[in-house]
Amino acid sequence: MKRVLLTTGGTGGHIFPALAVAEELRRQFEGVEILFMGSQNGLEKRLAEQAGITYIGLPVSGVLGKGFGAISALARLVMAVPRAMRIVREFNPDCAAGFGSYAAFAPLLAARLLKVPSVLHEQNAVAGASNRVLARFCDRICTSLPDTTGFDKRHIVQTGNPVRKAITEVGQRPRQFLGKHLLVMGGSQGAHAINMYICGLLPRLKELGIEICHQTGREDEEAVKTAYAEAGMTTCRVAAFFDNMPQMYSWADLAVCRAGASTVTELCSAALPSILIPFPYAIHDHQTYNALAMERAGAAKVYAQKDVTEEVLGDHICNLLSSGDALQSMANSALCLASPEAAANVVRQMQEAVVARSTMNKPRKR
Repeated sequence: MKRVLLTTGGTGGHIFPALAVAEELRRQFEGVEILFMGSQNGLEKRLAEQAGITYIGLPVSGVLGKGFGAISALARLVMAVPRAMRIVREFNPDCAAGFGSYAAFAPLLAARLLKVPSVLHEQNAVAGASNRVLARFCDRICTSLPDTTGFDKRHIVQTGNPVRKAITEVGQRPRQFLGKHLLVMGGSQGAHAINMYICGLLPRLKELGIEICHQTGREDEEAVKTAYAEAGMTTCRVAAFFDNMPQMYSWADLAVCRAGASTVTELCSAALPSILIPFPYAIHDHQTYNALAMERAGAAKVYAQKDVTEEVLGDHICNLLSSGDALQSMANSALCLASPEAAANVVRQMQEAVVARSTMNKPRKR
């Protein structure tokens, strides 16, 4: 493949698998041109450009949960299709790959209309609304997990969820659990409830000598930084977003976080034990399904947000960090769930879609 279109947006859960596939495309096809299409102001723009990928943003936004605003959002999606068609026609990709979210709608529809072979990847156990629609436009549907619901099963190929190579390498290295390093994450947009629980626990964690790296999301960053300063924990790292996640995973003994698909996949690839508090308002409650799969395998402890208090969470953090054997066992279980070949599997499906489409388009001999 010489030219490939990647498209998604919204949260890191959609974006990071796309970037992992971009990394694999560059590894397999020297000189491949990659174009990333997403929204104009989303996180995907910054991350794609950091990865050295050409980026074009469309003036689109999410539809679900917007009330009357959904009408204008839907209109913007429709109006973005002609522009997407012009871009796709000019770029002339060999294949298009979408990773979900509203931002992928116009590019994948444009690819379909221009007869570009296309592949869709679903990260969660329950397909999102965008992907349920987009699946109708695509030649192949790739899933992270078995028994993913929301698609016609005849068209599904389980590939695993692509993870960037630097994170996979973390899980392949031997590690020693010191019981002193806590990583707190709320996904790319942060998690207010988790932020507040941890802020309330800071005096207790300080007393035990626990160091923390805390990814807050943009809205809570200043408030959380103030809480750490007031607790006298000035050596801890607090930021809205961490760009160096492989180093964070390698440093940490335990993570406290949400259970988005990319988060749990990266935890498995990095062999990092975790306490998971699924976002209770996720559409189709997909985070709970992701988290319970981790718990059943022995890779994580799961707590519903309605059942969590500072005392309960503090007890579980301290108990796990004080037991190196428990952390090692959870790390081993997490690594068993990893899919290090997922990005290569998705690229293989892209290649097969290209070959299948070219075979269909060949004129028959009379």
